[in-house]
Amino acid sequence: MQSIYQQIEINWPVRALFNYVSDINNNATWQIEVAETEWLGHERNTSGAQYKEVLRDTGNNAYAICQITEFIPYQKRSVLTENQLFTAASTWEFEQHEQRTVMKLTVQVRPRSMYTPVEPFAATKFLHERARDLFRLKKILESEE
Repeated sequence: MQSIYQQIEINWPVRALFNYVSDINNNATWQIEVAETEWLGHERNTSGAQYKEVLRDTGNNAYAICQITEFIPYQKRSVLTENQLFTAASTWEFEQHEQRTVMKLTVQVRPRSMYTPVEPFAATKFLHERARDLFRLKKILESEE
């Protein structure tokens, strides 16, 4: 299993940042690999809710199924992501710090099969992209001010 931990401070109040990150319609704006998202079923932003992420530059052939595993408003959001190559558990934690928010991301990735040589590379790429996505998010949101 591979993992990363990243922390960033964003000049947005915790409630606004949490709501932005929790709105899956924003994922394609700040997550480089995501082209579009759609909810699966009727549940939204609650433990057990699922959505599909279509990956960019794949002609709608590659996608991931994401399930929210923990949802504590304005504090924590955890998502289990599964695609053909790996399973990833991502946790975003939010903490108010004056008028800003400290956002922490922990991601653990496990290849789905030890027999495919590309899986460790894909998992590492996913980890690095998630870390870069935080800095992209900060740049996008703080340039809106």
